[in-house]
Amino acid sequence: MLHKLLCPLGTLRTFKAKEELNAVHDDEKYLYLFPTGHFTFIRAIDDLVLSSVRGRMIFGLAECLRPRGGWFLKVEEDCKGYVVPYELAKKVITEKQLWETVASFLAWSLQIYSLREEHLVGVTAYVMVRNKLLELYSQAPDLRSDINAADFIQERTQLARSTIMAIFGELRRGDYIEIKRGKLVAIRHLPKEY
Repeated sequence: MLHKLLCPLGTLRTFKAKEELNAVHDDEKYLYLFPTGHFTFIRAIDDLVLSSVRGRMIFGLAECLRPRGGWFLKVEEDCKGYVVPYELAKKVITEKQLWETVASFLAWSLQIYSLREEHLVGVTAYVMVRNKLLELYSQAPDLRSDINAADFIQERTQLARSTIMAIFGELRRGDYIEIKRGKLVAIRHLPKEY
């Protein structure tokens, strides 16, 4: 519903892979609406990958409502999207009484980040690696075949590479996982504890 309503208000733009987008810059606020694409949310202070998403996406709602510059969006593949001035979007959302839809979208985002925190805060390095292996394995096989497992985990946890590789070694010796050329091929069973 938001896409359908807001895209016509924006300017269609082509975005290049590796481009970094901020919702607030030069005291101006913008929403970015993408019909499709591959994107990564990155924490600005330390480049920690917060999450990745494929498909239709809206970026900027939370940041425009409460600007703090905490994260940015990295475009992972060339795509097209609409750039909508936030004040115009806000006016239309209010006129069409769509704040409940916005709240639902933001609640979904909050759930994603809460789940991420459960996976990473106050847990052992093994639990972090286990959770990120399961996240990686949930990706479609054709997508997973392009992702280096150690890089994926390190970008999302900031664990030392040596720690990740040591855990991989133990899991491989126990025949719990199969990794070939750095790519996660199979998970047979991951113990809850290390």
